[in-house]
Amino acid sequence: MSIRIQVLLVEDDEISAQAARTLLERLGCVVDHAIDGAEAIDLFGGGSYDLILMDGQMPQMDGLETTAKIRDMAQGWVTPIIGTSSNLSRVQCLDAGMNDIMPKPFLLSALKMTLAKWTLWEDDVTGGIYARLSL
Repeated sequence: MSIRIQVLLVEDDEISAQAARTLLERLGCVVDHAIDGAEAIDLFGGGSYDLILMDGQMPQMDGLETTAKIRDMAQGWVTPIIGTSSNLSRVQCLDAGMNDIMPKPFLLSALKMTLAKWTLWEDDVTGGIYARLSL
């Protein structure tokens, strides 16, 4: 039995967002896209996500502040949040409550490693991309 990984992509740059969405969907993920921190909080509050990819630098509310607000919500500590800014350090991301950092630009190999590390996703040997479900 397989499940699809639900990813919340928080990215204000449309080109970066499209690149990440394309790669994630190629890997079998279902992707919701928020263009800023406020939209990310709204989507998180109304959805269920296996992983959040969080841009660090966004207008109005940056990724660090957005992460802190998500961590204060119900289920906020359950979902892994991965910082995706090339301008933030690992220490800044971890101090803000993120679980890890994945620098930009988005690369297929980095996304695969992040999904495998933080979710139940695995690359199916038959060529399809699925997540494993432990029963």
